[in-house]
Amino acid sequence: MKKNEVSKNGRLSLRTRLGFGVGDFGANLVFQSTLIFLIFYFTDVFGIAAPIAGTIFLVAKAWDAVCDPVVGYCSDRTRTRWGKKRPYLLFGAIPLGVFFFLLFASPPMPPAFKPYYGMILFLLFCTFYAVVNVPYGALAASMTQDSHERSRLSGVRTFFALMGALVVAGSMKPLVALFPNQVIGFRMTAAIFGVVAVAVTYVTFFSVREVVEERDTEHYKLTDIMKTIFGNGPFLIVSLGTILHLAALGILAAMVNYYFKYNMGREAFATVAFLCIFVPAALALPLWVAVSNKLSKKAAFNMGMGLLAVALVIVYFIRDFNPVLIIVAFCLGGIGISTSFLSPWAMVPDTVEYGELKTGLRREGILYGTSFFGQKLASALAGFIAGQGLGIIGFEANKIQSPEVLEGIRVLMIFAPIVLIVAGIIVISFYPISEKMHRDIVDKLQKGREGSAAS
Repeated sequence: MKKNEVSKNGRLSLRTRLGFGVGDFGANLVFQSTLIFLIFYFTDVFGIAAPIAGTIFLVAKAWDAVCDPVVGYCSDRTRTRWGKKRPYLLFGAIPLGVFFFLLFASPPMPPAFKPYYGMILFLLFCTFYAVVNVPYGALAASMTQDSHERSRLSGVRTFFALMGALVVAGSMKPLVALFPNQVIGFRMTAAIFGVVAVAVTYVTFFSVREVVEERDTEHYKLTDIMKTIFGNGPFLIVSLGTILHLAALGILAAMVNYYFKYNMGREAFATVAFLCIFVPAALALPLWVAVSNKLSKKAAFNMGMGLLAVALVIVYFIRDFNPVLIIVAFCLGGIGISTSFLSPWAMVPDTVEYGELKTGLRREGILYGTSFFGQKLASALAGFIAGQGLGIIGFEANKIQSPEVLEGIRVLMIFAPIVLIVAGIIVISFYPISEKMHRDIVDKLQKGREGSAAS
């Protein structure tokens, strides 16, 4: 098998890094579209009641509890001429793009059928998102065992992820507005994003190789899933902390559209607000990579999310539409949000070797499958909390809202995320793997492999 291109100093080549990283651009085109706009699309365009829309999110992500780890398990057992993970990109990309388009296609149907259509298509989308992106995420652990190189891979991947999020946040509403109505606009925009997502997934497939040697998986058992997950304390810590942080971001993203449409009476300014989040997030990546290498990965994660919490407090005190203050607060929050894209994917690969040393099992597919489930569980919790919260405060789509409803929107957008962020910071503080600890783990594993080979 052709190996990844490696430079003279042992680093992966720029071509390999870029080829790997661009895959997350396509993933975030479709994922961020559902995270930021799907519940708004369900309530204000497709015509599904907010509590039902929130329940659809929860049910779809409950399915991921089964789907994601099983996809990871299957990818660990896969053996093909393309490797273990890459075939899933090859064969899963097109169905992912098709079901994403159909999710936003809004075909004419009786109102009673719409919740069922939304549920079925969201389930199919989530399934193929797992088929493609669980193996994609696990590729980082299969490409190199160097902790700094993984941080660089994570930085490149995070840059492309943020570019995907930036394109969604900055262009989806303007693209929708180019068409005669929002139904057609969302449908055509989803078609464009779906095609691009498929194309860049194939770029990743052809750009990378899996080179990390793994132990024989002939005796790989389904029970390894539980052993791999629950025998790995650092993985559980980073997973729980990430779920809490991403749930906070999901609620914020979902509520921004309602906040500017109803509280501020400036629906179009939501696009500006999202740009103020994602542009600084992308620009701040080198800063957080440096902080991760200088201090630690968990320190960078906690510092960034703490900065977001401070920015949300500032937003709470903005009572009237003040574009300057809003831009400053959202840019500050965007700098902090950058770590939510970077840190989890820099931390999880190191838990692969930790788990291998402790349990004797190298099952990165299971760990990444569980990580993706956590990511989507966070999305589910965010959608459910936003949808149910809107129902509780008495929100009705496309109507003038009472002062109580408007205050409820503010509370949902600001204080619900802050509570989750604080909880996430506390959890991440217990993550134990440092650079030195990981280096020692890799050395022990290497000595063990050499001893096995000698015997």
